[in-house]
Amino acid sequence: MGRSKAQLITNMAFKMMTQNPATAQDVYAALREQGFYYLPTVREITFALRTDKRFFELGKVKVGSLVRSRSHDVCLWGRIDINYN
Repeated sequence: MGRSKAQLITNMAFKMMTQNPATAQDVYAALREQGFYYLPTVREITFALRTDKRFFELGKVKVGSLVRSRSHDVCLWGRIDINYN
């Protein structure tokens, strides 16, 4: 993944997480709403957030999926400078 793609991901995530924490799927949906043509995968978003020191993993949340028959855990991300209650 190139540096510009990682910056795009982390900048969008930084703006999104001012009020509430978010999952990588939430960041993906926000990028899609902005009209970007070549979207990063949810896995690439997770890797970009994991390598940026401005974000930390709050924990895991269970989500459902149309592809999977069972729910699965995904990371819930937050900004290091904000205290989420």
